[in-house]
Amino acid sequence: MVGDEQTIVAQNSDKGKRIDKFLSEIFQDVSRTQLKKSFDEGLVLIKGVSMSAKYVLGGQESITLRLILPDDITLNPASMPLDILFEDEDIIIVNKPAGIVVHVGNGTSTPTLVEGILSHCKLSGSGNPLRPGVVHRLDRDTSGTIIFTKTDRAYLQLIKMFATRKIKKTYQTIVCGTFTKNFGEISLPIQRNRFVRTKMAVSVSGKEAITRWHILKFFGQQFTHLQVNILTGRTHQIRVHMAAMRHPILGDTTYGYDKNFSKLVTPPRVMLHASEVVFDHPCTGETISIKAQLPLDFVQVLQLLSENF
Repeated sequence: MVGDEQTIVAQNSDKGKRIDKFLSEIFQDVSRTQLKKSFDEGLVLIKGVSMSAKYVLGGQESITLRLILPDDITLNPASMPLDILFEDEDIIIVNKPAGIVVHVGNGTSTPTLVEGILSHCKLSGSGNPLRPGVVHRLDRDTSGTIIFTKTDRAYLQLIKMFATRKIKKTYQTIVCGTFTKNFGEISLPIQRNRFVRTKMAVSVSGKEAITRWHILKFFGQQFTHLQVNILTGRTHQIRVHMAAMRHPILGDTTYGYDKNFSKLVTPPRVMLHASEVVFDHPCTGETISIKAQLPLDFVQVLQLLSENF
């Protein structure tokens, strides 16, 4: 299966990069195998000539390509309620509910958030065609603010802004245990777990990951309500870092939460919420600051903790 034709323009700052490395930075959700197949099939061209993956960019090239797609995955727009926090001609920001997957992938059986948005508006065709408009993600159980792009110019600019840490993302979470300080920073590299490929792990050979936190409220010695800012955007970053501090997130059994930790609290999910995103609009330059209120299930858990601890 081959995706639609796309055009990507290399900038002067991309001079000296191999073309496969450059495209892997743009299409972060496309596997190396898919990208390699696209080169092998002659689907990556400059001025009508198919390129080798080893071609070194000189800057300002206009690259035309079609990506090889997995054969067993389809994208089907599906009507669903959307809590739209911001929308213009270039981007749309929604308040993602917990329990919904952002985009299609292997094993995805229910309508995804992308498919829901596609029933509302068109999304950017840049990037992985099966993940249109996706510039970052939230886990299935994580709620809150998430940005999608409607135009290619917004997509390409936001990808660069995320890579250069120009997007401020704030989360709220509830973790186990208490702290001796009111704030702190975790700087531990993260990579995919060698034994369980669906998990991530702290590793000296991983990519840089920086998480800052400060305390909003203690609940006795059992739980703590935190505000968290991530300076990098690694998969499962907050969950992995909190587990590494021996403060697993309430409900996160994947990363160390013990269901028997407290008989008084039965969390409905991993208690993590993307509460705010602040950035300069990728096309207008206007500062955008969007907040998503805590969802009902999160508020109810906080109330329960207040009553019991």
